[in-house]
Amino acid sequence: MTTNQSKPDIDAFFAATFARLDVLALSVALGVVVAVGLFLLTVALLLHDAPPGMPVGPRLATLGEYLPGYSVTWPGSFIALGYGWLIGAFLGFLLAVLWNVSHHVYSIVLAVRANW
Repeated sequence: MTTNQSKPDIDAFFAATFARLDVLALSVALGVVVAVGLFLLTVALLLHDAPPGMPVGPRLATLGEYLPGYSVTWPGSFIALGYGWLIGAFLGFLLAVLWNVSHHVYSIVLAVRANW
């Protein structure tokens, strides 16, 4: 007497295990997170009263050397939104592409080894 057991669908398993990341979605999401984070860091320093004659946020102000136009000021906080979004979007794009490529290569290696 034999029982008919269904085998798991290997394609569905690989599709679930090696799910692709949506490049656009991760780029936009990471861009928004970094932009809001940099904006809030700048605003938090502006709302914190510094003694007269003391610089406001000297460590965060060094970002102005790498991001033209940025400073720890109210207009600089809005410039930080733009730079933060660009940096976050680029990092999100890079992360998603590297994730997708590495998983694609790995799934090819698994398929070749399975058929060896």
